[in-house]
Amino acid sequence: MGVSEFTVMVLIYSGIMIFFLVPFKKNQSEEIKRPFTFKESLLHITFHKKAILALLLLGFLLVAIWSGYEQDVYHFNAHSGFPPINSDSKAIFYMCATLGYTVILYFLLALCFSLNISKRKRV
Repeated sequence: MGVSEFTVMVLIYSGIMIFFLVPFKKNQSEEIKRPFTFKESLLHITFHKKAILALLLLGFLLVAIWSGYEQDVYHFNAHSGFPPINSDSKAIFYMCATLGYTVILYFLLALCFSLNISKRKRV
C-alpha cells in the first residue's frame, strides 16, 4: 500500500471516528454552567448515542484486520508450495496500532472539547 492510499484511509477513518464521537448539537446546546474538566469531557464524549457506532466501527475494523491476515496466510500456505508462514505478529501489530491511534484521537478530541467549552465560557 502506498503512502497516498494509507493517508486517504487514515483521513477517512479519522473523519468517521470524529463524526461518531462528537455529540449531537442539541446535546451541546444545553446551557453549561461551568467549564468542563478533561475528565468530564471524556465522559461527555463517551456516553452518548453515536459513541456506540464508533465502538462498533473499531470492533469491525479490528476483526477485518485479523481475518484479512488469516485469509492471506491461509491462501499463501495452501497455494504457494513454500514452507508454511505465520503472520500473526504482523496482524497484532496493525491491530495495536489502530487501537492506539483511536485512543489518541479520542483523547485529543476530549481535550479539544474541554478547551472549546472553557474558551466559550471565558468570552
